[in-house]
Amino acid sequence: MPSPGRGHDFERAHQEAVLAQLMGAYHSFLQELNVILECGRRDDDVSLGKLRDALRERGRSSGVLRRLYELQQDEGRWLRQLQALRDSATHISGIPLVFYAGGEDDGKVALKHPRTMVEFPDTAVDTLTTWLESMRGLFAELRELAKAESEQPGR
Repeated sequence: MPSPGRGHDFERAHQEAVLAQLMGAYHSFLQELNVILECGRRDDDVSLGKLRDALRERGRSSGVLRRLYELQQDEGRWLRQLQALRDSATHISGIPLVFYAGGEDDGKVALKHPRTMVEFPDTAVDTLTTWLESMRGLFAELRELAKAESEQPGR
């Protein structure tokens, strides 16, 4: 078995799987918001923009959807970075990595942004772990906000 943290194919496959799972969780959360916010979209036709449009047609808006949109658009935020990396890994050329041999960071493997090729500061494992924790926290917070929005009188 190859040494962990060295970017072997086995490890890259797991990184790609984690990226796919994180984006799958994001899309599942959009499905959940479709129900909570009563957007009325078919299960096979849900996206952030379509949820927003469905509410707009009903004369409503959602701070939850707005917050997700802002996170998704901000190049410096984790959700946008996650999406860019997953899209690159899935559709373009794999996961860009940087490897350290020797020196203070010997053995470190870090992810790089696929467009800018700027290295993320943590190891690949730590970056993915941080994104998972950020996603859990965000979904918990937004789920509660969405429930509060859905309970507002006159919506």
